[in-house]
Amino acid sequence: MTAATTPHGAAPAFAAGLVDVADGACAWLQPNGDWGESNAGLILGDDAAALVDTAWDLPRTRQLLADIRRRTDLPLRHLLLTHADGDHANGAQLLPDAELICSEAAAHELDHEDPAALHRAWLGARLLARSGIGAPRRFGAYVDWMLGPFDLRRIELRRPDRTFARDLVIDVGGRDAHLHHLGPAHTAGDAIVHVPSAGTVFTGDLLFVGVTPNSWSGDVDGWRRALDAIADLGAGHLVPGHGPPAGLAELALLDRYWAWLQEHATRLLAAGHSIDETARRLLLGDEFRSAPWGRWACPERTVCTIVSLDRTRRGLPPAISHRERPRVLWKVATLAHRLRLDGHSTDGLQRP
Repeated sequence: MTAATTPHGAAPAFAAGLVDVADGACAWLQPNGDWGESNAGLILGDDAAALVDTAWDLPRTRQLLADIRRRTDLPLRHLLLTHADGDHANGAQLLPDAELICSEAAAHELDHEDPAALHRAWLGARLLARSGIGAPRRFGAYVDWMLGPFDLRRIELRRPDRTFARDLVIDVGGRDAHLHHLGPAHTAGDAIVHVPSAGTVFTGDLLFVGVTPNSWSGDVDGWRRALDAIADLGAGHLVPGHGPPAGLAELALLDRYWAWLQEHATRLLAAGHSIDETARRLLLGDEFRSAPWGRWACPERTVCTIVSLDRTRRGLPPAISHRERPRVLWKVATLAHRLRLDGHSTDGLQRP
């Protein structure tokens, strides 16, 4: 499948749609991995298949399923969710006959997902973008740009049919799939799906490639331990939650990024700089611009992790709650505007 632009209007940096990763393992890709441009996976057995994650809305999940049907007519016996974020879980209702499996922690987080509320937030943001002034208008424009490509109506979240605490092995048509809960990291419920016979790991959002990650759970140390656990599996093929298929080099690069951000952001925060000033100093500095992650898309999302690092530094739980996320997104939008004014762009987008 090819597309002239990504959902957010950028030129695609890699191929979209269903691609073979290894024998028995496919990735369904949405360039370029920005907000909502998430990936899914397909495991092919002898007489059955399993889907790893869905898309953020029903139209894109229908496209995912149509692409799969062009590839195989094997029944989808299982739907394996790597975590509860809507861009990976919202399409589950379109697979009512597939056994939905996720970690216990992800199942708990599903209780707090509300696509209808997010749709209402988009409607409010669109109004603010059209009628507001100054910073409120810029915030509305950013959220409108972020959510606008996706249809978050008519989504009915499915509850899991089976959960697991740490590890689970399932049989996908004669091919073993190993599920490991490695969170909290990006979220509390992060899990991976390892297919040893295919040398492939579906990492969910524990791995972003060419895209700045955001940490809702705020546990950077936990994220780095999860990356070590993935590396220890020795799989040659990694399907990230966002971005193109990758290998161990990209995994190591993300770990280097976390080490860099944790060290420098914590130092600036401890010196008395605000979250916003810490983010500006880091992202507008020469060291960031010359680093590999200085070319990643969506750099404004760095502020999400800085918020969590500041909470940790002050002895608070690092996770950013759903109630707090609009406040954090305000900071994200403000930083995106500042970066645009400074001419800092990595993805060719005119962000609000």
